[in-house]
Amino acid sequence: MVRNERTPLRAVIYTRISHDSTGKAEGVTRQEEACRKLAADLGWSVVAVKVDDDRTAVGKSGRRARRPAYAELLDMLAAGEAEAVIVWHADRLYRQARDLEPLIEIVERRHVLIRPVKQGELDLATASGRMVARILASVSTHEVEHSIERMKAKKEANRRAGVHHGGPRTFGFEAVTPTVKGQTPQVPRVDPREAKLIREAAGAVLARAADPETGATLTGICRAWNARGITSPRGKPWVIQTLRSVLLSPRIAGRVAHKGEDVGPAQWDAIIEHDTWLALRTVLTDPARSAHLASVDARAPKYLGAGLYRCGRPGCGAVVRPGGARAGQRQQYRCTASAHLVRTAAPVDDFVEGVIIARLCRPERAREVISNPGPPGGDGPDLDALTARHATLNARLNALAEVFADSEDADPLEYREAARLIRGKIAAVETQVADAVSAAASEPGPLDGVDLPELVRRQDVDPDDALEWWRATYPLERRRKILTALAVVTLRPGRRGRPLGVLPGVVDPDSVNIDWTP
Repeated sequence: MVRNERTPLRAVIYTRISHDSTGKAEGVTRQEEACRKLAADLGWSVVAVKVDDDRTAVGKSGRRARRPAYAELLDMLAAGEAEAVIVWHADRLYRQARDLEPLIEIVERRHVLIRPVKQGELDLATASGRMVARILASVSTHEVEHSIERMKAKKEANRRAGVHHGGPRTFGFEAVTPTVKGQTPQVPRVDPREAKLIREAAGAVLARAADPETGATLTGICRAWNARGITSPRGKPWVIQTLRSVLLSPRIAGRVAHKGEDVGPAQWDAIIEHDTWLALRTVLTDPARSAHLASVDARAPKYLGAGLYRCGRPGCGAVVRPGGARAGQRQQYRCTASAHLVRTAAPVDDFVEGVIIARLCRPERAREVISNPGPPGGDGPDLDALTARHATLNARLNALAEVFADSEDADPLEYREAARLIRGKIAAVETQVADAVSAAASEPGPLDGVDLPELVRRQDVDPDDALEWWRATYPLERRRKILTALAVVTLRPGRRGRPLGVLPGVVDPDSVNIDWTP
């Protein structure tokens, strides 16, 4: 673009302030006033004002900071909608070298002028000017990093002193008024109404851990609180995750928390005793509470190939799991390693079980698989779950001993009684482990007791009737064991369109590979 000396340059004013605690935009307003004065002195025409209020120019983890107005400024300059930029200071435009380079590229291409109010012209069109700009960016980056180090050190000192270091309001405590720079943070005060709810919830959880017939679950507590109109600090209904995070927070025990960990005593009052909170934490972090370890029924797969079928993507081989279906849609199998395999579950299961039935109806194959009992596995207790439960109980026993050792007021009789109950549970789990090992060693083969003559008869008359009878007669877990004993199924990604000769709703045989075990 050729500039006419008589035509005023079209300039864009850019203002930015990192922190605007009042929200009144007073800082950026003062910057704009100074920039407009400079534009008038230079005889430039202001065509736009871009404002990033309360926006830092320092990105986290090597990323650029999100500054919408700065991005719009670069777009205007790149499109030739302005020939100049006016800023209060160069550090309003950039604080790190990664933000300077895109600006340099546009300046070189469009010959843009940059005039800071508090500096002379920022010449990015020459090698010397770019060198100076990059040096200033390095100095600015150093200042930012040094400031971050000081703030981290101050926050660490505050944590060691038990000082409240900000953040959203914690349930159980009243809201704290944000402090301005240099002001001592306020000490949070306990909210009596919410504190009572926390104590009741903690007591109910501990009571249920001691006796499942008493107390309440987290789900039940959430349901009761929501029915009473009690909301979280953000005004939302209670869910298990939110309630659990409140009960696990060291803050309710009068402790300072950093990244969820207890780092020391705090200046505010405790809602529950520290010993009670330790016991509560032991219960809530017990691996046996996990839904997939809670009971065999809860873990039971609901689809034939869940965790058994393999992904046929070259180089993958991961197992597939059901998932991804929304309300009203058909369930799908998805690769657990990536999203590169998605297959509708029902047609695949129909095809696989149809092939298995046909295989079993061959007399020579039926005799072979009946004589080979296949790998052990049972409907009894899960050894992994029992092992995890055993480890949890031992950890709870150790935590109880630590609490007793640290408390001068602890009652030895109460400790012995609690320890006796835990040791009794440990002994019961050890008995279950022994029984499970014995049961696994003597478990019959997966095809023992299968009525093969009836299956063959139905298969000869109508394969669809044979499949329906097979599923109605033998539960899913039994059929999964038979599948495991007979074959390894690999699913290949489906192809677009329907292959020639394949009917609608029927699986393409080439997309399902069945490798029979020897």
